[in-house]
Amino acid sequence: MTAAKITEYNLLSCLEISHLLDSVAESRIWFTQLNLHNFTKNELPDAGQIADYLFSAIELPELKLFLLLIEKKRKEPWTGNTESVGFQELIEIKILNTNEKKQNTSFKMRGCVWKNKLDPETIQEIIIQNPDAPLVSVAKNRHAVIVNPEQPLRLEVLKIPKPWGHEGWYTGVEKRGVVKVTDECGKTELPYALNLLKKQLLAEYAETLILLKSLNPVAEVVVGDLYYEMHEEKWEVYVVTEIDKNAWPSGTGIIKAGLHPDKISEYQAKHGKKWSEYLLKDFKEAIAEYEKIRRQIDDYKEIISQELSDQEHALRERAAAFVGDFSVKVGDIVSFPVFQMHSLRHGIKVIEFQTPHYERLILMNAQKVLTQNHWDTEDALNKMIPQVYEAPQLERLHKSAGLLVERFVDFPQFTADRISLDAKAIWAEQLDGQYRLLITISGQATVFPENGNPVILNHEEALFLPVGMGSYRLKSTGNIPLICLKAMPK
Repeated sequence: MTAAKITEYNLLSCLEISHLLDSVAESRIWFTQLNLHNFTKNELPDAGQIADYLFSAIELPELKLFLLLIEKKRKEPWTGNTESVGFQELIEIKILNTNEKKQNTSFKMRGCVWKNKLDPETIQEIIIQNPDAPLVSVAKNRHAVIVNPEQPLRLEVLKIPKPWGHEGWYTGVEKRGVVKVTDECGKTELPYALNLLKKQLLAEYAETLILLKSLNPVAEVVVGDLYYEMHEEKWEVYVVTEIDKNAWPSGTGIIKAGLHPDKISEYQAKHGKKWSEYLLKDFKEAIAEYEKIRRQIDDYKEIISQELSDQEHALRERAAAFVGDFSVKVGDIVSFPVFQMHSLRHGIKVIEFQTPHYERLILMNAQKVLTQNHWDTEDALNKMIPQVYEAPQLERLHKSAGLLVERFVDFPQFTADRISLDAKAIWAEQLDGQYRLLITISGQATVFPENGNPVILNHEEALFLPVGMGSYRLKSTGNIPLICLKAMPK
């Protein structure tokens, strides 16, 4: 947003405090408070843009630090509530060099944000008592993360219970839960952290990040099996990280996906070019017959008889036989573009990247569906791609001594790569205006930002790498080879 555009908001009229904190004169700290409670428009500049504008617009003496406290309100659409929520942001501009006309000034900017509001007088007292580290002191007081566009944000895992096990969210933001970023000062909800210095963190990308999560089905058959489902908007990819030997003693598991090749051959032999029409008709009838007994069991108040249980099993197997069996081992990758039927099975743990869509069509399920009172069988089968499932082909991007980088999906909305590093090997990359999501699935990584501090990443820990980092180096610092997964938007 340009300075001319920001000027239209007449922000100078919203200043409530703007002065030098005299009691810390040696530190030369200027404190400004801006009340923007009357602004609820989404196009309001982010705190970093506002701080940059005010630092230039206000006549200031020679300083070491410029601190801007902003009070705002915003809607939280992920909660479903219509009321605006008040919050505070504190931006720190550290002046590195300047002159009387503010020409050739260079500075670093960072900040923190919180909803547990504090009066400005108390905030100023905290600053005066800690003039050498005012932002850190306020962040610790508010238990808030310090957001630095030159530094990765550590993503805290949020455990979401599911009937089949649990999901581990790294970037999820919705009514069921909101992921937080974390550091030594505290924790901050992801959408607030991303909006603080949005332009420097995300460039032009939306705050709804590529979704990163783990799926952790229990090892028990049926109980740990996910829905047979299909998506119209969501694109997703799984990387298999664990296979429970209690569920799959050989170490090879089965993910259900696409149509079974034997069924396709059978119907092609019987019906020729019209094979898919007849196959899908019989598949729909098999699911409909299974759904009847499934609903009977779900609504049953008594102990299920063995006869009914055997009948349910037979009808379930008959319907499931139309779906292909795709064998997977640890390290294998399966991807699901739109209109592809699939179901993750019990005891197979995966890391998932997906587009930020919350939609699906449920074809069938071996347990009671809790999220809706119907199946979407007919709609899904009418839209489904009638073909055998095929795994994505890996594209080798780089190979050298101790280093292999492979692209395992190239979706319309994002790409995802696997980076394999031997001990002490290093991978370097320019961000080129695109944020990154980084997660380790083997070994230990140390991330070296271009101008920030190193960050250690252990097994299944994840980072958001902001656009403002510019570049980074990734080094294998564990006792075993490092495998990292990386996703970036298009």
